[in-house]
Amino acid sequence: MNREEILQASRKENQNRDLPEKELLYLAGSHSARVGALLCCVVTLLGSVLARRMLYGPWAIYFGMMATQWLVRFLKQKRKTDLVVALLFFTLMAAAFVGLVRRLWEVRP
Repeated sequence: MNREEILQASRKENQNRDLPEKELLYLAGSHSARVGALLCCVVTLLGSVLARRMLYGPWAIYFGMMATQWLVRFLKQKRKTDLVVALLFFTLMAAAFVGLVRRLWEVRP
């Protein structure tokens, strides 16, 4: 293999992204997950204080996003611990979704 073939194979393997860009995307995803959790806490706290109700919608969305993130990690790396975490988040998402549906059912006319 010559130099150009090696570079072309590397570009194909890395999907035309260089290592610093991949690290930046990983860091951005990590920070966005933390900000999402913080916002869910703030929204839930406001709902509890102002409406005296537990808001399940933000948690259903957040847990769904986290479950998807961990499922993709499992599919790419095949680590069983990633699958366990994904299933935990899917369970939490389902519980929050059930809470959301129950809450919406209560306010039905």
